[in-house]
Order: sequence, then C-alpha cells, then structure tokens
Amino acid sequence: MTDTAPDYSHWEVQPRSIRLSAGEFEQRVPLSLRGDVDAPVFASSNPEVAEIGPDGVIRCGWTIGNAVLMVWRSSARDSLRHVLVEVRDPSWFADHPDFASGATVFLSGMVVNALNTSGVGNALIEFRRSETGPAAYQTFANAYGGFELSVPEGFYYVEVTAPGYIAWHGWVNADPNTSGDIQIVLSPELDGQVARIVLQWGLNPRDLDSHLTGPTPSSGRFHVFYSHTIENEAAELDVDDTSSYGPETITIHRLIPGVYRYAVHDYTNRNANPSTGLAQSGASVKVFLSDGREQTFTVPNAPGTVWTVFEIDGATGTVTPVNAMSYQSQPANVGM
Repeated sequence: MTDTAPDYSHWEVQPRSIRLSAGEFEQRVPLSLRGDVDAPVFASSNPEVAEIGPDGVIRCGWTIGNAVLMVWRSSARDSLRHVLVEVRDPSWFADHPDFASGATVFLSGMVVNALNTSGVGNALIEFRRSETGPAAYQTFANAYGGFELSVPEGFYYVEVTAPGYIAWHGWVNADPNTSGDIQIVLSPELDGQVARIVLQWGLNPRDLDSHLTGPTPSSGRFHVFYSHTIENEAAELDVDDTSSYGPETITIHRLIPGVYRYAVHDYTNRNANPSTGLAQSGASVKVFLSDGREQTFTVPNAPGTVWTVFEIDGATGTVTPVNAMSYQSQPANVGM
C-alpha cells in the first residue's frame, strides 16, 4: 500500500501505527493532523475492530484484529495517508519479549483425583494470561500426576484437563517470594450423580471438615460428615483429610424436594471464640453439577468456625450462595 501525495506533500498524520490490548471498554485515540489540511475525511477498512469518526478520534479495543484507517487531506480526497491499528489479546503483550519483565518462577505440583487423591497421570496443564487468551505456557503431568514448569512471575489463568475428568480452572500467582507445591484436584466426570463438592485450603488450620445436610424421604434430615460418611442413595463423603490442604470431597447422588445445605467446619479451632483461623485458611469450594455448571466459593474474611457456603433447592437443583460465618463447637450440629 503506497501513500499518494502528488500535490500536497507538506502534511502528516500521527500516530501512523497503534497497537493496544483488547478489553471490556472502548478505548479512544485521537489522531493528530499537521500541515496543509483542509476538511479531512476518514474511513476504516474494518469498523468492527476500529471505528473513526469525522472528529478524527479512533474508537477501538473491544474486538481483536487489524484495521487500516484511511485519512484524506480534504473532501476532494486528493492526498492520502494510512494508519495501522492492531488490537491484541492481553496475553500477547504479557508474553512478548519487548514487554516481558520480572523474575522466572519455578512451579511444581500434583494433579490428583478428587475421589481418592491418587495422581492423575498425563494431565495437560495450560497457563494463560487471561481467561480467554491462548495458552502461553503448558506442560504435561508425569505418570504419577506430578508436574514442573518455569514461567515469568505474574498471575495466570490455569486450565487442567485429562480424559474422563471435568476440566479444572483457576488463577495461580507465580510469585518468586512464595514457595510450595500447587495441588490441582480433578473431579471425575459425573456419571449419574447430581453434583460433586470439593474443598481445598492451605497449611492452617490442619483439619477442616465438609458437612452436607439434606432432606430424607421420611421428612427428616440427614447429615453426611466424617462420622457418618454415607447416606443411603443420597450422598457420601468420598475423602476426609485431616492434615492440611485437602481435598475433602462429597458426592450427591440424588435430590429430593427440600433444602440441601453445605458447610465447612474448622475442627481444629472448634472450641475457640473468637477465631479467624477459618477466614485465614485460604479455603475454596468448587461445585460441579451434572448439567455442566460449575461454581467456586472463597471463604469470607470474617471470624467464625463454621462457613455455611451454599444451599441447593432439591426440587429445582438451584444453587444459592450463603457465605455466612458462625460459631459451632459440636460437629454433629453443623449445618442442621
């Protein structure tokens, strides 16, 4: 493409090229025209990527792609200049050598089965700079579920997949000032079950417990937790962890009309009041539903030894967040 200025060589437009990151909001870039300019005319080769109005302001940033802007010196269109606009995914800037910064961080971890904590071999682990961006770094777990990877420091959206398992998604902070293995918990695909609930947390407190209460056909309430791990055809505690990190996993096999309530109990600090151990545990809960929906809950920053996470309507399957903190010293009373 060749600029033409046979009669008017003493005018210019700036900038001649623009490269920016896509985002949720419109970005505006005004063009500067200098020299012998009289009633300029503007046009875009790709308005979906970049629009330009009669005021010479470029509006772009919501659609990834390229556009060439045409700028004529006057309404007679007797002299032409071009401006190139490139809208890139944010990961392009993060991974481009010209924009790279920070230390390299060595990460290691395990991919484990939510039902028995055994390693999930050959899982694919992909690190992205945004939820919708391309994979910037990737690796495979070994036959025992272990993996290692070096990445520039920063926040990454991680996706982990393996045949027969529900894909795992979450944010990981690659920070050179912190250390510790990453534990990725994959839930096997639901095969006739209604839902699966997976609890994870940090080093402290050492013992957090999962509790699920729900209706029985006789109009009573059942309570699945570490001392009653299976409720007939309704739900079961698949994994009970008492030494930090988790996972603790509960599978719901069927729903009947009524309210199902899931809560996390800080067993380690059950007799303490006040207590912020649970709030500072880094606990998170993932809920996988049979229709493919997935929800993630993070413990509130509030004192308490019981975190009531959510309720499920047994008639509709609707999950309603609760996210309330309270105190309870007796495990048998949690969630009842």
